[in-house]
Amino acid sequence: MHLLHRLLVLVTGFIALASAANSFAADANLGAPQGSVPVPASLSKDAVQGVIIETFVGRAWAIQEKADGKVVGYLKHRHSEATVTMVYDDKQVSLYSVGYEIDKTTGARKEPKQPEGWLKNLRSDLAKRLNKATAAALK
Repeated sequence: MHLLHRLLVLVTGFIALASAANSFAADANLGAPQGSVPVPASLSKDAVQGVIIETFVGRAWAIQEKADGKVVGYLKHRHSEATVTMVYDDKQVSLYSVGYEIDKTTGARKEPKQPEGWLKNLRSDLAKRLNKATAAALK
């Protein structure tokens, strides 16, 4: 019986490690972490998703994907290209980015480069819009 217990512990540990590795791999596909924005207490997940979409569209980003808990935006402009994923719940919105510098002549990707200004604008706009939505919900 003692051997069976050890085997069970070993298998359980292996499953937990495999699950953690799969979770990390999924997060790695989102891109590099780019900070988070807190969600005010009175907003639902649906309201948060709406604010995220408004934030992307307000900055001329295309919405590539919209799912429960995640919205993906894409923008290619002048010398930069980026895909930003906002993962959200009713507590916070976390931003992840995959960005590239673009060759001005050919339009081809040159090297990975995060669009820091774009990301700053998205975080700022998102925080303002979340607060505005909260104020409207409280009226």
